[in-house]
Amino acid sequence: MPRTRIVIDAVGSCLLCCLLSGCNGSDDASPKAAPSPPAENHAASVDSPQASNTHYQEAIQSVRRGDFRSAERALRDHLLANPTDELAMELAGDVSARTGDIAQSIQWYRDAVEQTAVPSDALLNKLAKHLMANGLAYDSVEVLKQMISTYPELERPRYDLAGLVTVLGLNREAIGPLQWLIQHNLSDEESLVVLSNPDRVQPDPEFCHKLLSRAPEDLRPHFALAKLDAAKQDWLAVTQQLTPVLQQHPDFLPAWALQGQALVSLAVANPDVAESRSNLLQWSQTKPPGLETLPEYWNAAGMWAKFTGENASAVRSFTEAARLHQSNHGPSLADLQASLRQYGREAEAEQVARRFDHIAGLNDAVKTFLERNSQSQLAALKVAYRMIDLGRIWEAEAWTRLAKSLTQDPVPSIEQAHLAIRSRLRADTPWQSQSSLVADSIQVSDLPTVSWNASSNRVREIANQIDVAPLQFLEQAAELGLKHTVSLAPEAESEGHWIYQSTGGGAAVLDFDLNGWPDVALANLDGKPLLKNSSPNQLFRNLEGHFQNTTAPSKYLDTGFAQGITSGDFNDDGFPDLFDANVGRNRLYRNNGDGTFSDATDDVGLVGSEWTTSAVIADVNGDGNADLFEVNYCGGMAPYETPCRSEANGKLSSCPPLKFEASPDHIWSGDGKGGFQNASRQWMQPTSIGRGLGIIAGQLDELPGLDLFIANDMSVNHLWSSSHSAHTNERTSPEQTTRLTDIGTVRGLAMSGQSNSQASMGMAVGDPDGDGDLDFFLTHFAEEHNTYYEQVAPGLWEDRTHAVGLYEPSLDQLGFGATWTDFNLDGATELLITNGHVSDTGRTDIGYQMPPQLFTRLGSGRWEEIPNDSLGSYFEQSHLGRALVTLDANNDGRTDALITHLYEPVALLINESMPACESTGLEFKATTGHRDAIGTTVEVRNPNDQRTLQLTAGDGYMSSQERKLNLPIPSGNTSSDIQVHWPSGLSQLFRGLDAGQDYLLVEGIEKPIPTKKHVR
Repeated sequence: MPRTRIVIDAVGSCLLCCLLSGCNGSDDASPKAAPSPPAENHAASVDSPQASNTHYQEAIQSVRRGDFRSAERALRDHLLANPTDELAMELAGDVSARTGDIAQSIQWYRDAVEQTAVPSDALLNKLAKHLMANGLAYDSVEVLKQMISTYPELERPRYDLAGLVTVLGLNREAIGPLQWLIQHNLSDEESLVVLSNPDRVQPDPEFCHKLLSRAPEDLRPHFALAKLDAAKQDWLAVTQQLTPVLQQHPDFLPAWALQGQALVSLAVANPDVAESRSNLLQWSQTKPPGLETLPEYWNAAGMWAKFTGENASAVRSFTEAARLHQSNHGPSLADLQASLRQYGREAEAEQVARRFDHIAGLNDAVKTFLERNSQSQLAALKVAYRMIDLGRIWEAEAWTRLAKSLTQDPVPSIEQAHLAIRSRLRADTPWQSQSSLVADSIQVSDLPTVSWNASSNRVREIANQIDVAPLQFLEQAAELGLKHTVSLAPEAESEGHWIYQSTGGGAAVLDFDLNGWPDVALANLDGKPLLKNSSPNQLFRNLEGHFQNTTAPSKYLDTGFAQGITSGDFNDDGFPDLFDANVGRNRLYRNNGDGTFSDATDDVGLVGSEWTTSAVIADVNGDGNADLFEVNYCGGMAPYETPCRSEANGKLSSCPPLKFEASPDHIWSGDGKGGFQNASRQWMQPTSIGRGLGIIAGQLDELPGLDLFIANDMSVNHLWSSSHSAHTNERTSPEQTTRLTDIGTVRGLAMSGQSNSQASMGMAVGDPDGDGDLDFFLTHFAEEHNTYYEQVAPGLWEDRTHAVGLYEPSLDQLGFGATWTDFNLDGATELLITNGHVSDTGRTDIGYQMPPQLFTRLGSGRWEEIPNDSLGSYFEQSHLGRALVTLDANNDGRTDALITHLYEPVALLINESMPACESTGLEFKATTGHRDAIGTTVEVRNPNDQRTLQLTAGDGYMSSQERKLNLPIPSGNTSSDIQVHWPSGLSQLFRGLDAGQDYLLVEGIEKPIPTKKHVR
């Protein structure tokens, strides 16, 4: 839930003030001249030509009298006789500035610089400032570079240059000046933040528009504006901005590189549009020499090579980009390590991955520092330690020095920490350690460069896609007896939300009475966090399509401050149990098998009082016993004691989570005796602690074993890959050692494609592109974008959100629950998202209540949002949507959806879509492992229907869906054959599963067991 303060004024630049107010500080819109130096500054030596020239002396006297017109005439006469007199040229520039002729003053200063072997710093400074006053900021950049090169001991030009290039979109140009300032103990907070990640600062649009108004002939400010469009991935707008720039300034290399990135992105997103390919090819044939010196060019080349399947060229391109970025650019490192893996260079990929992981940690540490108003001593020190990991000791020392000046979150050992880091610095200490330049050690000279004429066959239509059937939903919760509103404290609706009130609303689907109909558990949080004074969570029993509140008779009476709810058979007795994630003590309810539950929390050994948001019950270590993973959010007491308020209306507002320390996740290992042991330290060694909101469990990567994908809020997501090895205990029989390794960063799931950690909340998992592997979709905060991660190689994912059309529709939404489901049984997966803000910000461009969204996937691979007015009345209204679960509530073979809200009754969206065909429902029971069989994979093997599905758990944001896979049976078929791969490794072929029927598949039993027929 980000509100990170973006540092725009990266370094205090007098040049920015010079442009906006005029060099004399006036607010007049017309450019003003800088005050001329005293005439004595132009006094000539006895031997100079000026000393014997009466015209020059007349000019000096006229300047002293303030008669600048006479001074102009005298200087013109003098320069006719002495055309190479640089001092006279400089004075002529001063006089022109005094008369308001800035363009002429610039010409005189330029002539003086060209005429002088070593121009004075004062002359160069005048030229730079007057270029700025005339709107020629990019020319001013070159003059400042010349001043620094000529007078390397000067400080001011470095501040000016760093500030100017960042607002002009030339961020990499700021690195050198800022490094020098840090090495001379002249750094400040802004310069340290910029240097930590130069891409953090965006161009200043107001500044650029003013430049264009003053110098309309210089179109280069459009490059800076195009970078803002690029940040929004509006690549068409980028090309429209840059085309005239390239025509007017054909040697402006940064614009050529950005144009290449835009054209590649458009060609990737529109592979069937010939014009996109043609424009890219034309750009590649007309690009100017020297473009290969920019890392942005190599990134574009790598993107195209990756898209066209030229892995060797991708490795070379991304290596060159990472080298030019000094191995400090997250997106380049991410692409490089992925390309190295696909090319089979695993050892080098691991080395790059470690570097990328450190860069990601640095970015999150700086984000936390900014979110805490740049006042936290602890947060600044954590940035310093991240710098040490990266081999950037100079910056580490400067951050520690900054930390010493801060007063919030004090660190008692701050002085010792500073001395320890400072002791590692010497005059000859390199800016960055050689070992940290990982890209420099990768040999790519023998690899081919990119072929801009290459083609790709990447996009294909899903083979089993049937003609799209209309989608329609009818909200029937109250009519069917499912009457529940997520309760909050009464004052929350009028006074606003604390952070702990903005997230809740969990839901779980389970068949607790084993009658074949899905029941529902729903959360309440109207009390105080950490206490047991909320209304109890609610349990609704499904009696053949109608729901009955059975909370009291079932003895499911958790009064904790509820968040998510999950279901699973923790004791393997055949009855699904319930686990409540709370702000405070979590609760595990054992299903007694007689319609009642017992609180087994203490009995099984679960302890702790964290803020847990989501959880999953599954056999993580493959020993046949259920394990329990708790996803935790913010730690300590501060989230419950520190209010935040909206600037717009003064109401309570959900605080950004980075204001608070993160709470580590926990995993509990099932001991085989019905109890749990905390295995967090033994199994997990996180390099970063997240603030988790959602979880998915399944066989997610290319390696055997159950994995866990955690959606973290404003920090990197975690993908815990499991591995098991046997060892012999001296006292007992051989045992298994379990290790969970976080590979999210190196496999492409931790951040967006721009290497930004996002406010991850809702999660969907499935195979929407029909290529046989799992892809992911994550929802995020408003003004971020939701993220679609496509698995492009075994265990490697890529952010293809923009390429598939899911970027722009999410920018003004704040997403929570999400699911991929084939609602109309046409063979193509739909994407359903529930939205709603966490606070009433009072903004008109971003809503508080928000409508849900439903997308359908086209044969081209792009997603299209379905108009809400065609889906049913629920979709035409706005809500504060939270958790989303799917179930077949009425046993008609079509998947329904249940959505929780704040301040509004839950919605049960009964699927009234016209189905394209019948379906077959599948439930699974394992016999050689944990009964729930999480991670079971199903391959459909019909002549005109080839697909892969997996039974996963966790189900994203605070939810647990019905544990059933629903297969459409294409028209013309009456049954289906499937290959089932059980978590134990056993594979079974099941034949002749009839349409319109649900089955129970039991591991090791040859024939499927019919359970119930669908009713319509």
